[in-house]
Amino acid sequence: MAFGGYLKILIAGLMLAFVQACASVPETTPQKPSGHVKTEIPPPFPITSQSLRTERIDRLLKELVAEGSVPGLSVLIYEGDTETYFGAVGYSDIENKTILKRSDVGRYYSMTKPIIGVAMMMLYEQGKFELDDPVSKYLPEYSNMMVYGGENEDGSMKLEVAAQPITIRDLMRHTSGFTYGFIPTPIDKIYAKNRVLDFDQTLVQFSEKLATMPLLFQPATRYNYSVSTDVQGRLIELFSGQKLGTYLETNIFKPLAMTHTGFSVKTKDRVRFGAVYGRDETGLIRLQDGHLKLPLGMDVDRPFLEDVSFESGGSGLVSTIDDYAKFALMLQADDGSLIKSSSLALMTKDQLGDIPKGHLGEGISFGLNFAVKTSPQSTGDYAVPKGTFYWGGMAGTAFFIDDKTDLTLIMHMQIFSHGQANVRERMAKAVYGKPASQTHE
Repeated sequence: MAFGGYLKILIAGLMLAFVQACASVPETTPQKPSGHVKTEIPPPFPITSQSLRTERIDRLLKELVAEGSVPGLSVLIYEGDTETYFGAVGYSDIENKTILKRSDVGRYYSMTKPIIGVAMMMLYEQGKFELDDPVSKYLPEYSNMMVYGGENEDGSMKLEVAAQPITIRDLMRHTSGFTYGFIPTPIDKIYAKNRVLDFDQTLVQFSEKLATMPLLFQPATRYNYSVSTDVQGRLIELFSGQKLGTYLETNIFKPLAMTHTGFSVKTKDRVRFGAVYGRDETGLIRLQDGHLKLPLGMDVDRPFLEDVSFESGGSGLVSTIDDYAKFALMLQADDGSLIKSSSLALMTKDQLGDIPKGHLGEGISFGLNFAVKTSPQSTGDYAVPKGTFYWGGMAGTAFFIDDKTDLTLIMHMQIFSHGQANVRERMAKAVYGKPASQTHE
């Protein structure tokens, strides 16, 4: 297939990953070997149900690899603070026949966003800002924003003055008016032309550049997945007086013993950093820098293996399934170790209300840096019960927390076109044994 054909497929996969991902404790548990963990603590489900769930997930993992939908996939489940499932099937590197391991480091992309949300709420609790503060109060470059209003008769862009300022709440619920650069709109074309997420810029330069570009719509009028979380990263630097990576390392990664998580792969982890794949009608395609480049100038290795300037709050972190589990379990425990219960309640509350929800899908809304299931009905990814909050990454990683049963799931894979095989929806059905509409209310 010609380069253009590959790129078209990869762009489609990228759009699915970005859009459907939203429709994207101290170390007390030692690393356990692969396999299913039996505990002395009775699980929330009867043992027969748990056994059937194990069989369903095992079968699905094998199916997904056998059908060529994913190169490899691992799944980790906790009920409360007890691990009740781990399984891994397939490869982290198909060409070299490298078996996928529990310790593998991967590109977690948009699963960076919930971590940034927690960092923001930590600073919120310190009184650094209010959710409805205008962003321009802290970043003056956003003081006089213009908004896309269609085209003039001569084909030129019609611009309007923003009717209200972008607030920090708008950033955290994606109602800012920003976009991402891959949707077919005139503003996305401007983002792409100007390489809005260029790796060789600082967060200061990114923010100043973004502020010169028109908004796609008036703030607070609709949901649109966007670079808003990268602006949050800039605010974290401003509020804390530290680089974003330094703040996260000091205040989140070290306290939670997330020793493999950061904006670049640690030297000791280079051998654990696997390949990433795309997929077309011929099967899986290994993606490599300089061969098949992704939209927005996103190389798949360079930003994680080199010391680039840009620390992306929207998509920049690498991690492991166990590291991310520590973060997720902190949220599930809601024990106040990093943020207060009241802050987590704000994050997992529907913050959109009647605001149009775009591509989120039926029964799904958005809190602050999390998607929130508001109805058991589902129209796509994350066929999970009402009340569940979750997020996912462009290369297929995902997690959800079912707050009613204290069930936490983390999924690790490295493939951009996972949406073609409905991996997340199928996984949720394997976990619960039935569609989300039939799970607990």
